[in-house]
Order: sequence, then C-alpha cells, then structure tokens
Amino acid sequence: MSTERENILIISDLHIGGGVNDPGDDHIYQNQQFVHFIEGEANTHAGREGRLELYINGDFLEFAQVNQQAFKHASDDYWCSESESLSKLNTILAGHPDIFKELAEFQKLGNLVTIAAGNHDVDLYWPAVQNRLREVVGQDLRFELGQQWVERYNGSLQIAHGHMSDQANLFKHWDNPILNDAPNEKRLEMCPGTLFMVKFVNKLEKEYPFADNLLPVTKLASVLWHDDKCKFAAVGWMFMEFAFTTSLTVLGTPAPNETVRTQLIRKLRRDKCFAKRIEQELERHKVSRLAPKTPLCEADSRELAALMFALLGPMEIDAWRVLFDVQVPASYTLGSDDITLSALAVAGFDDGKQSLRSVAQRRVDETKAKVVVMGHTHQPDTKCLGSDAMYYNPGCWTRYLELKSEQKVTLDDLRDESRYPYQLNVVRVSRGECGRLNSCMTCFDRWD
Repeated sequence: MSTERENILIISDLHIGGGVNDPGDDHIYQNQQFVHFIEGEANTHAGREGRLELYINGDFLEFAQVNQQAFKHASDDYWCSESESLSKLNTILAGHPDIFKELAEFQKLGNLVTIAAGNHDVDLYWPAVQNRLREVVGQDLRFELGQQWVERYNGSLQIAHGHMSDQANLFKHWDNPILNDAPNEKRLEMCPGTLFMVKFVNKLEKEYPFADNLLPVTKLASVLWHDDKCKFAAVGWMFMEFAFTTSLTVLGTPAPNETVRTQLIRKLRRDKCFAKRIEQELERHKVSRLAPKTPLCEADSRELAALMFALLGPMEIDAWRVLFDVQVPASYTLGSDDITLSALAVAGFDDGKQSLRSVAQRRVDETKAKVVVMGHTHQPDTKCLGSDAMYYNPGCWTRYLELKSEQKVTLDDLRDESRYPYQLNVVRVSRGECGRLNSCMTCFDRWD
C-alpha cells in the first residue's frame, strides 16, 4: 500500500500534557474533543478504507511544561536528556490513555498518523521517545523530523510548524538538535522560548493559569511589559529585547517599550549600587558577561537584557523583580501618534499572523506549491496566495486570546482561563482529478 494517502487531515498545537492533575495541560479535552474527532474520521468512508493521513503539525505534546520536576536545569544551553524526555512522555501517556488508544485504532484501519515536531516537542527526536510512542500507537506511527518543510503530493502541499521563522523559538540545529557537547550526557538544544517557559512562565501560571496559553511566548511578554500593576514590565521588556521577533515599524516605532529600556539603562549608568548589586548576583550565580573588559555600567541594552535573562531562574522571582523594578505609567504612549502599550501588544499579535503569511508566500514562489499549511501562532488564518494557491493555519486546540484594537489585557485577566474561547480547526487536503488539490479548513468544535 502506498505510504501517501488520498486525504490528509492537518491539525496543530494541541499542547497535550498530563491530564487533569497536571498544570501543563492546555488542550481542550473536557468533552473528549480530540478522541471524538479521531473516531469520527475513522468512521467516514475514507477512514474505514484506510485512505486518511492524520498529520499533527507540531506542538502536539507539551514537553515544555508537563512533569516539570523531571527536567534537571543544569545549564541555560540545554534542554532535556533522553531519560528526562521519556519521563515527561510517560506522564502525558498516563494522563490521556484514551487519546493514544484511539490513534492506535485509527491506524489499524490502514490510516496513517504522522507527528511532526514543534518547538514544544523537540523531545520527539529522541529514539526512546519515538519507540515508546510506537508501543502505544502502533509501529506504523511516523515522525517528520530534521527539516523545516515537509512535502506531500509531489510538493504541491507544503507543511511547516512555523517556529523556525520566529527568533524566540528558533533552533540552530533543527536538523539534529541532540547535542553531544552537554556535560555528562547528551541533551537537546534549548531555544529561548522554552528557556523563558522554564524560568518564568511555569511559575507564573500557578497564579495566572491562562498565562501559559499565550503562545508563542512573545504574546505573554507583550502583556507583561505593559502591565505596571503587577510589576512585570522589566520581565516583558527583557525577553522582548533578548529574543525579539515582532516588527513594529507599522506603528512608527523602532523598538518595544522604550520607557523600560530607558529607565533601566539610566539606572545602570547613574546608580553605582544598582550596578554593584547586579555584579554580586552574577558572581553568586556564576554568570559570565559577554564583554567582561567593559565596565558593567557601560553595558548596552542587549547585554543588560541577556544578563537579566541569565539571572531569571537562579534568583528568586521576587528578588529579581525588586532588583530590576521600573515604573511604567499605564497611559504611556510612544511617538506622536498616541500609540499605547496595549496597541503595541496588539501589533505583536497581528504581526505573527502577517509574518507567517509572508513565509507562506515565499514558499509558494519558491516551490510553486498549491497549498501551504503552518501552525505555531495559535491564530486561525486562511489566505489566497496569488491566483491559484492557498495558505491555511488551523490555529490551536487550546483556548486562545485574540486582542482587539486598543483592548487592554493585564495579568489579572489571565486568572480564569474558562472565560476564553476555543476553535478546534482541521485543514483538509485531497487529491482530485488530474492531480489538482482540493483544500479547505473546517471547524470541528468551538466555544465563543
């Protein structure tokens, strides 16, 4: 039987964790939505004849947040070892046995299940993780690893998760992120977004459960650096400066949250006690400077953000916030166009969608593809690319936040995740007459 099926179902960003007892589980499962989706597809005419491929386009499994104690954070450079990733996977399998049982039944009919890695489940590269998943889903389970783009139908369909176009979640070694230079044992590469989750977001969600749903993490950073009441502006600025991905030129401003940058740099230049305290913390936590021959008080904003990021985690968060405390007026505006910080956050959200549209257009131009599908942004999107190509982003199978113009969102708004909607989409692609692709995006379930 051919390994390529006539019909491909593409979903993305489920972020499945350890179930009801694990705070790192964000996907919508209260009514067994994913299980019912698989059951329904298996019972279609094509499903019963084994003519379907279910393609899970990245961030299927929430390794970054599940079973947090399994990860031994010895260095900011490295993510999990193989044994740590396997421990996390076993927590996920135990939390949702119904999902993996249904995937196994789906494959028994001759259908294919393909799992592509995203930035939250780079752990899929480990052979032990792959073998364990095949034990429960079936030996025919396929993985797409090591390349940014995956092709189907002789290249007419192009699929990518999308994180490799996001500097905050970019991997330098996506072809093989298993690093041999880690001390003691092999470990996975750590991208900035996962490091921010480990150091800050996982702790934050205990008080603000919806905070971890703001993915990519640049969305959360946008909220943080304009929420003065909770004193997290410095955290947000630090991350946006450290791994900034969003172009704000559309708003006529060159960089995010200039007021935070200005205050921190001014304090570093003028306050000897502030610089001395930073030096003490760097020494205490054995953090090296990028430019050790230059006095700390002369560091630029990029190095300051990097040092702040290095200290986030080793220091207690309250002590970190006191050290880097800044005051940001809630009504602060940038430029002559009365641009509020809320507007900047909105622009950051919108730019993620526009960015992937541009990536999809370039892919069509390069390959002459007829259909391009991406994920990562958690924002559903459909766009005609030229006269005969289509771009789809099914969004996520979690709750989401879509900011409207001038809408202010603070951390307090993230305490109750049940208030946020969800829309569970699937992109359907099939080969029609003369090899022409038919495609559409449909909604399996939603709550507004």
